[in-house]
Amino acid sequence: MPAPSNEKTARTGRIPGDIPLKRAYLRDKYAPGRLGGCAAGDIKNVLVLQSASRSGSSFLYRLLAGRPGVISLNGEDIVFQKLSGIGEVSSAKDSDFLPAGFDPGPSVLRETAEDILLDSGNVYSGAGVFSPENYAADCAQRFLLQWPGAGADPDELYRCAAEAAELSGRRAFDAQEAWASFLKILAGRGIAADPWYYDLRPELIRRLFPESEPPEGPPSGGGLEDTPFVIPEPRTFPDAERIGKETLLLKSSSNCYRAGFIKKLFPAAGYRNVRLTRHPMAAISGLMDGWRSRGFFSRDVGGLAELAIKGYSEPAKPWTRRWWKFDLPPGWAGYAGKSLAEVCAFQWVSANRRILDDSSSGLLGETISVKYEDLLRPETLGRELERIAGFAGLPGGPAAAAHTEVPVMTVTPPRPHKWLKRREELLPLVSGLKDISSELGYDLREPELLP
Repeated sequence: MPAPSNEKTARTGRIPGDIPLKRAYLRDKYAPGRLGGCAAGDIKNVLVLQSASRSGSSFLYRLLAGRPGVISLNGEDIVFQKLSGIGEVSSAKDSDFLPAGFDPGPSVLRETAEDILLDSGNVYSGAGVFSPENYAADCAQRFLLQWPGAGADPDELYRCAAEAAELSGRRAFDAQEAWASFLKILAGRGIAADPWYYDLRPELIRRLFPESEPPEGPPSGGGLEDTPFVIPEPRTFPDAERIGKETLLLKSSSNCYRAGFIKKLFPAAGYRNVRLTRHPMAAISGLMDGWRSRGFFSRDVGGLAELAIKGYSEPAKPWTRRWWKFDLPPGWAGYAGKSLAEVCAFQWVSANRRILDDSSSGLLGETISVKYEDLLRPETLGRELERIAGFAGLPGGPAAAAHTEVPVMTVTPPRPHKWLKRREELLPLVSGLKDISSELGYDLREPELLP
C-alpha cells in the first residue's frame, strides 16, 4: 500500500490517518463494483430516524432495514462523519451540534456520502446468494472503523474475513457466527479484538473465547464507532435502474443536532423524518443503564473537562472521569459535576427539544411521529410499521427474517415501568420535564410519578 497522504487523512484528528486509505484500498482491490457506478446524486429518497438516545431507534432501524426498497447501513452514519473529521471536539464548548449553515466543502460532503453508500445496501434476506467478496470487504472495512489503532494489514483482514464467511457459508448463514469466527481467526494471526465489545450472543463468545472475560472500561485504540460494535450483514447495492426508487435509511442519535448537514449529503433527495419518542422516565432510566454498563463509550473528553458525575465517576475506574457516553449536547461541560440522573435528563431534553425546534422551523421537512411503546405491543407494531411505510413510500412485502427479532443493543430486556426501580432518583426531575413531556404526548401526572 502507498503511504497515507491526502486531505482526508489530515482531518481525522486522533484517528490514525491511514484508515481512509486502507478502506479505499480494500474497496478498489476486492469490491470495485460495490456501488455499480452509482453516487450520492442518484439517491432520491432518504428516511431519517430522529430520536433521543435510548428511545428505541436501534429497534425501529432494524425492523425497517429489512423491508423491500430500503437501503440501510450496517450501523450509524455518524461513524463516517467522524472519519471525515466532521464534528471534532477540541474544547469544552464543542458538542455534537452543527449549525444549519455548516458546510465543510464539496469534497468532504462527497467523500462522506460515498463512505455511507459503500457501507449500505439491501439486506440479504436469506434466500438466493450474495457476493462473498463484497461481504468480506465490508467486514474488513468495518473492523478498521472499530479498531483503528490495531495497525491491521488490509489484505490480512480480507483473507481472514473471507475464510470466516466461507466457513459460515457451509451452513445456513449466520452473521453472528461469521463475525465471531472472523475474530477468532484474527486472534490466531495475532490481531486481538475483544469480542465482548460486540452485540454478540454471550454463549457464542464463551464457546469460541472461553478464556475471555467481559471488560469494564472502553476499548483501547479510540475507535470511530461507539460500543457495542455492530456486526456487518451481507448487503447488495441496488443497480442504476432501481436506485432512484429505493429509500436510504439513516439513523444516529447525534443526527438530531445535525439536520441541516445531513440534508447536504444527498442534495438530490427528498427527506422524510420519523420522530421517535419514548416515555421520558423510561428513556432517562435507559440512559442511566447505558452509562453504568460496559458499552456506549462515545467521546474521550479527557483534557477538556474532568467528569465527576455522581453515580458514574469513580476513582477506582479512571475512564469514568474521561469518557462521556451517548450524544454530546451543547452545554455538556456544565453537567460534568452533576448526578447521573441529571445528566441523562439533560441529554433527553436537549435531543428532543432540538428535534421539536427543527420540526417547527421547517428544517426537518416532512415528519411523522411514532411512540416506541407502540412498537413493543404486538397489537400495534404491525400498524405502526405500515403507517411508517406508507409515509415513506415504501413498497409492501415482508421484512427480511433476520430483522424481525427482539430489540437490539439493550442493556436489560424491555418491560413496562422498568424505570420504577429508580423512582426515588427520577422523581425530583419531574417538574423540569413536564412541559416538553406534554409536547411529546406524555403525561407526567400518572399515579406512579406522584410522591
